[in-house]
Amino acid sequence: MFPTSPVHHRFHARRAIGGDERHDAQRSPCALPRMSFACPTFLSLLVTIVAGQPAIAQAGHASAHEEAGPAHEEAGPAAPALDWPQFRGPGGLAVADGPAIPKTLGPGQNELWRVALPPGHSSPCIVGPAIFVTGFEHGRERVVALERSTGAELWSRSFVGDVYPHAEHDHAVPALTTPCSDGRHVAVYLATYGLVCLDLDGEVVWRRRWPHPGHGFGVGSSPILADGKVILSRDGAPDSAIYALDVASGETVWMIPRTDCIESHGTPFLWRNAGRDEIVVGGTGRVAGHDLKSGAPLWHVGGVTIFACTTPTADAETLYFAAWSTPNATGRNYWEAGFGQSLDISEEEIKEPGLLFTRLDLDGDDKVYKAELPASRGKDAFGFIDKDGDGAWSRDEFLGLGKPSGAPGENVLVAIQRGGEGDVTATHVRWRWTRGLPYVASPLLHRGRIWLARSGGMLTCLDAASGECLFDRARVDDRSEYYMSPVGAGEHVLAGSADGSLYMLKADGPDFVIEHSARFDEQLFATPAVLDGRVYLRTKSTLWAFGD
Repeated sequence: MFPTSPVHHRFHARRAIGGDERHDAQRSPCALPRMSFACPTFLSLLVTIVAGQPAIAQAGHASAHEEAGPAHEEAGPAAPALDWPQFRGPGGLAVADGPAIPKTLGPGQNELWRVALPPGHSSPCIVGPAIFVTGFEHGRERVVALERSTGAELWSRSFVGDVYPHAEHDHAVPALTTPCSDGRHVAVYLATYGLVCLDLDGEVVWRRRWPHPGHGFGVGSSPILADGKVILSRDGAPDSAIYALDVASGETVWMIPRTDCIESHGTPFLWRNAGRDEIVVGGTGRVAGHDLKSGAPLWHVGGVTIFACTTPTADAETLYFAAWSTPNATGRNYWEAGFGQSLDISEEEIKEPGLLFTRLDLDGDDKVYKAELPASRGKDAFGFIDKDGDGAWSRDEFLGLGKPSGAPGENVLVAIQRGGEGDVTATHVRWRWTRGLPYVASPLLHRGRIWLARSGGMLTCLDAASGECLFDRARVDDRSEYYMSPVGAGEHVLAGSADGSLYMLKADGPDFVIEHSARFDEQLFATPAVLDGRVYLRTKSTLWAFGD
C-alpha cells in the first residue's frame, strides 16, 4: 500500500526551459494523485528511511548511534520501508522487510503487470506511487517515471549528451546506473551527460555536466542521497574523485580527489555504524571510509582487488567488502572466468593455454574471430583482448592474457570492524574469504549470513559473525554472468543471471536450496526492488511487477 496524507497533488508533465535536454511531453492520462512530500511528519520519516536510518532506533547499520549489538546483528529498518529510494534499496542493503513476496514469480506467474522501457539496465527506484528508471535509445539518455500500481507512464525526460564511446565490453552499454530520491528530488547520473537533479514532476532543478569518463567498461556507479547531499564516485575519469553535492543547489559540498584510482564501478555506501556516519567506496586496491559531513579520510584497507565493481554492505559493527577482477586472478580461476560458461577447461589447457587457443580456432587459421567463440566473458570482452583492433585475436594476444598481470592486491572478501583510523589493514580485518567472489554482484547480508553470487552460476554463503562457510560455490544451471546483486526478502534470497534466469533461494538452513526458478527472454542485469510484498524486476527493455 502507498502511504497516505491529507495533502495531495499530482505529477505534472511541464516542459522545462532551455538547455540541451529534450522533453517527451507524452503523459499518461491515468496519472494518480500522490502524497504531498511537504508533510512535515512524513518528511521526517522519509528522510530517515532514505538515509537508511529507521524512525525507531535499533541496532544495525541503519540505526541511530547507540551501544553496539553483536557483530553479526543486521542492519535495516525497524518497520517495513515506505520506499526503495536508491540502488539496492533502503540503506543500500538490498534487504526487504514487510509482507512476504510470492513463492513463485516469472512471466505469467503472479505477474501484476509489465511495461516496455527504453533499453538499459538501471534498477528501479521507488518513492511513493512512482517508479524511476533510465534508458537509452536513439542517442538519448532517458529518465522515465511510472505509476507504481499499474506501470503507466507518468512522464519521461530525454537528455542529449556526448556520443557514447566505443566500449571494450559488449555489456558496457549506457543506462546502467540507478536513480536515487529523497522524496523531493530525483538524482540521476547519465553516462554521456552528467549528473541531473529533477523534481518529482520531472523538471530539472540543476545539472552538473560531465563527459563520459572514457574508460571501456561503461559507467556503473550510481549516486546516493545522504543528509542533503548527492554522493557520487567518478573513479577512472580525468577528474577522478568522490563528490558530495548539495541536493538543493548542486553546489559542491566536498570533493575527494582519487587520481590514483584507475577505474572502479561500485556505488558509494552510507555506513551508519554504532560510532559515526561514513561514506565507504571501493577503489584501486583499497576500500576506504570518509566522514559523511566533510569527506575527510577516516580509514582504509589495502590489498583488495585492483578493479572493484561491487558495493559494500554492513551492520552496526562490521562492513563487508567483496570483489573479484581479472587482473588479480590466475590459473584455473582466470581461465574458467573467461570461458567456463560454455567450456570445461582441462588441466592441460590451464598449464598450456595455447591448447585452448587451438580449440577456439575453429577454422584453423591461427586466429580467433568473435563468431568462433561460444557464449563467454571472453566473447563479451572481445574488443579488450583484440589489442590491434583487426577483428581477430592472434595467438600472441591470447597468450598474453594468461601472463601474471603484476597487479597489486588480491581478490578477497574482508570483514572490517568499525572505529579504525588510518591504515587498518593489519588491525581491523576480522576475517577474510577468497573463494566464490563476485565480479559485479554486490554481497548481501541477510539474516546473519553473507551471500556471494559469482559469475558462472556459483552461490556461496558465509556466517557473517565468524566467516564460517555454510556452502561454497553451490551451482545453478545458468553459467552466464551474474550482475544482479542478490536481494534478501524474508525467508528468500533472489539471485539472477545476465542471460535472464531468476532464482529464489532458501535464506535459512544449512543447505543450498533452490525454491523456484524462472526464465525471462531478455538480459537481466538490474537488481530488483522489493516493496510491500511486490517484486519490481527490470530486464533490458521491460519492467515487471509481481505480487499475490
